[in-house]
Amino acid sequence: MYLTARQPFELDLRWLQAQAFRWCEGTDGWYYGFVKGHLIKVRNCDGGIEFRSNPAEESLAADVRSYFRLDQDIAPVHDALREDDKLRGLVEQYGGMRILRPDPWECLIAYICSQNNKIEGITAIVDKLAKRYGEPLTLDGVTLHSFPSPGRLAAAGESKLKGMNLGLSRASRIHEVARHITEGVLDLNALARWPHPLARGFLMSYQDIGPKIADCVCLFALDKGEAFPVDTNIGKGLERYGKKYTPGAENAQLMQWVRDHFGEHAGYAGQLLFLDQLEKQEPAPTPC
Repeated sequence: MYLTARQPFELDLRWLQAQAFRWCEGTDGWYYGFVKGHLIKVRNCDGGIEFRSNPAEESLAADVRSYFRLDQDIAPVHDALREDDKLRGLVEQYGGMRILRPDPWECLIAYICSQNNKIEGITAIVDKLAKRYGEPLTLDGVTLHSFPSPGRLAAAGESKLKGMNLGLSRASRIHEVARHITEGVLDLNALARWPHPLARGFLMSYQDIGPKIADCVCLFALDKGEAFPVDTNIGKGLERYGKKYTPGAENAQLMQWVRDHFGEHAGYAGQLLFLDQLEKQEPAPTPC
């Protein structure tokens, strides 16, 4: 099925994997990933995208359109950021990017796995969970595993998750949030309706979920465009402004400057800085 996209828009595996880690590359320009728990494949097409799925494409078209923000008028965002002479070139280079709308549950777990980790390491952990507790799905000869539900990981138990050697305290945190979602203590859909500071603060009430993880979830899964997750890559990018990011610190003054300088488009600005650093430091994304 073909879907039009407001321009500029261009799929690229680097920015897909930088936001939702399990996208991978097939042949003939196809990228494979998940939307609403369904395996799809997608590629660039004149003025938009072509995608295939099982179930039928018609039943997923609206979700795919929303996931990639194909209807977003990105021009006002670009126009605002071009006023910053340090971002102008990045807008031109990466202007086909969008902020994805991944599944909030998988997004939360993926970013819990991002602590002290690079993209390939995060992907490896999330894939390990999917292969152990998810379901195999096949599309045009490619088989990937769906991400397990909160109930599935809650039922697995903390000890079994610890036995998977996920590193740090990830198993305990994954089990805790899975259990809280199944018990109704944590409602990610409700958090999407909260103001950014409240949603961020609630996520940070969990041990080991700090500002960066909370803001990643707010930006990518909860539609908080003003969220600015900062790590060492984005911190390096901020050096062009003469700003210093200190890993592990609150960086309150820096974050106030970010809010004042980038405003409602902070999240998109941060992703431009992040992609620029990935091009310099990270290996090329790997295929399926």
